[in-house]
Formats: sequence, C-alpha cells, structure tokens
Amino acid sequence: MIKRITVIGAGSTGHAAAAIYSMRGFEVTLYDSRSHERELKTVEELGSIQLRGKVRGIGNVAHVTMDPADAVKDAELIAVHVMSPRHEEVARAIAPHVRDGQHILIVPGNLGAFVFRRVFDEMGVTAKVTLTDQEGNLCPCRLTGDAEVTVGMPLKPKRVASLPSSDTAGVIAALEGVWEFKANRNVFECALNANNVVMHIGTSVLSASKIESMGGDFVLFQHGFTPAGVRVGHLIREERLQVMKALGVEEHANPLGMYDKVTHPDEHPEIGVFMTLAGPDRVKHRYLTEDCGCGAAILLSFARRLGLEMPVLEAFVKVAGILTEEDYMSTGRTLENLGFDAGMTAGEIMAAV
Repeated sequence: MIKRITVIGAGSTGHAAAAIYSMRGFEVTLYDSRSHERELKTVEELGSIQLRGKVRGIGNVAHVTMDPADAVKDAELIAVHVMSPRHEEVARAIAPHVRDGQHILIVPGNLGAFVFRRVFDEMGVTAKVTLTDQEGNLCPCRLTGDAEVTVGMPLKPKRVASLPSSDTAGVIAALEGVWEFKANRNVFECALNANNVVMHIGTSVLSASKIESMGGDFVLFQHGFTPAGVRVGHLIREERLQVMKALGVEEHANPLGMYDKVTHPDEHPEIGVFMTLAGPDRVKHRYLTEDCGCGAAILLSFARRLGLEMPVLEAFVKVAGILTEEDYMSTGRTLENLGFDAGMTAGEIMAAV
C-alpha cells in the first residue's frame, strides 16, 4: 500500500482530493503553479482543509509547494486534479522530475494520458511510470471559503483505465486504499462515459445570455436545467448511445437521472447541497471549454470514423465554439490530434490502446 500522495491542482477538486486522501491516512503534498499562490499559502498557513456538505471532516496537508521538483520527489502517487486543458502544462512541469515506479492518476482523465505520454516522449523521459485516466471527476464540489470545500454528492467508486490498458490491473492493486477503483476496458471507455458532455454543453449554451447577465449568481442546476435544456440533453445522450453501441462500450450511468432529480428537487432532498453549487460564472468556462474540447471532440471524432451522424451535439459544439472563440474540432482531443492515422478504423483504434 502506498503512503505518499502528491495532489496537483489547488482548485476546488484539488482541495477536496487533498483533504479526502489525508483523511484516509495518506501523507499529502499539495502543489500548483504560482497562479494559485493565494490558495496554496492559505492551506499552508492553516495546515488543513475543511470539508463540508456531503463529506465532512478536516484533512491535514503535510506539505504545500509551488516547486514541481519538490512536489513529486517523494510521491508514490501523483494525482492530477486540474482542468483538462492544463494537462500539457502539468506534464511539462513534472516531466524532468518523475522517477521509476510512480503512478500518475489523471482526474478527470478525458484522455489526458495521451497528453502526458506525448509530452514525456518529447521531453525524453525514461522513468518507468504508469499513466491512468479516471472516468469523471472526483466529486462535485466548490471552494466556499479559505481552505474550505463544499462537496455536493456522496463519494462513489470510480472507474479507471491505464495507457496502455495492460497496466490497469496493476495500478488498481497498487492504489488499494486510495479509492475503490473498477477497471474499464481502456481510456476511451472512460472518455466516452463523460456525462458532463450530456449535462453541461446544451444547458450552458442555451443559458449563455443568462450566465453573462447573472455572473457569479448563476447556478446551472437551478437556472439552466429548463425543459429546453433537458430536451437537448436527451437528444445528445441518444446520439452518444449510438456511438457507444457501435464501439461495444457500455454506458455506466444514465445522466438523465440527474436531470429528473434536479427538475424535481422536492422529491429528492438528497441533492439539496448539489443544487447550491454555483457556476458557470462566465461563458468561457470549463463547462464548455473542457467538455467540448476534451469530451465532445472525441465522441464526434469516433462518430465520423464510424459513419454516424451526431447533428445535435455537433451543432451545440459549433455554437459553443462561437461563444468561446475556439474551434474545438481543430484544437480538441480528436482521434487525429491524439495521433491516430486517418486510415485506422474505429475498431483498430479501440484495440490499439
């Protein structure tokens, strides 16, 4: 059983992860770049992180640093809890300092293992480390005070897959006690099951004007889950199911169950805390930038290889690109951008990882 975990990321999920891992008995180091200096110094001064909401307790943080070499030197597990567009930045920061035997867990994965592998290859990393993607995030949460995180839902087992998939079983065994992990077939199964694509993209696009006018007062789960938003979510899910079926990938959870709970909160008191989690506070937010570029892009890319159409998701990704000034099918995590030759079939790609 490992003892030392470095959490990379001083946002909401990074804070939550550091506290949870500490409460489970691990020695935790919290690292991020100087862009999060204020948050890091607060944790360092207080020495701990308070969890509220559906997970309660105090997690002591053994060490806080903004030096990547210092951050990873003693880590057995490097848990990357940053937004997916930051994966390359993190990979480049830690590449010179990783060593044999370390495990890198990327949460949420969103095919980040491909990014880390490419960067490590470019930078000549020879250390033997494992790269593992987690399906979905750790938990819905928000920073609600200095070194204080409110968790919106109870913790659940998580599905993971390594790159290559032959490493998955060994990683799960090595990380016993960190979390209850279940093995996915490969990293694509993790990515295709990213429910935020169904939950966030349509509702955020349809709410763009309201997001801009309300700013920090906007709460997607209160203001964005309208009948129109729910209808779009249903259609995107139906399109996703076509792609998943063609690839032989099972849907692990029906995201529409959350729509039902959010639109009938009086019947589901268990989601009361979740309903208060604010955001997005701007249109150029991870609900579009991450979920389009690192979630929808791979779905649309597989659909094209399979000769399937996803007109609703494609339309909303295009509009999201206009709103955020980003061409997600050019810059996002498509099969082509991940390095798969245009001549490879979807089946060959699934078998290759």
